[in-house]
Amino acid sequence: MTERESANSHQSKGRRWWLLLALPVALAGVHGARAWAFGGPGMGFGLEEGSPAEHEAFMQRRLEKALDLVKATDSQRAAIKPIIQQLAADLKSIHKQHGQLHKAMLDAFAATTLDAAGIENLRVQASALLDQASKTITTALVQVGNILTVDQRQTLIQQMRNHGGHHRHGF
Repeated sequence: MTERESANSHQSKGRRWWLLLALPVALAGVHGARAWAFGGPGMGFGLEEGSPAEHEAFMQRRLEKALDLVKATDSQRAAIKPIIQQLAADLKSIHKQHGQLHKAMLDAFAATTLDAAGIENLRVQASALLDQASKTITTALVQVGNILTVDQRQTLIQQMRNHGGHHRHGF
């Protein structure tokens, strides 16, 4: 095998590994976005504990703590709450789609004969779903960020940094 053929073979193997890892990474990203929206690990619909109403109440308390932390005005609160409510609704829809995609992926891997094209299609759908979740979250964060002052945003950032940037920001 020539040096060039060896390099091409190595690149091809690298691509295959990337594709093999892309689906779990994409699904984990969607799960992470959903977990962030619904309060962290174990706080998503269909997981270990809590009803949808309990999750909503939890997120409302979390939002109130964040708004209290930054000393948000009544007008800021009134402007931010609908954005967060819409984010939760959008992510709930994405979560439902994720569940359907997850089932389809399990079914595809359970088949007697694997359909590479079908599995690739599911991977593409998972990537698109991850992108949709990311855009949805980013749009809401920018909208909220435009309502808060620079000092208020810095207060939130500092709180996140103080808590390691994890899901549990202390609010």
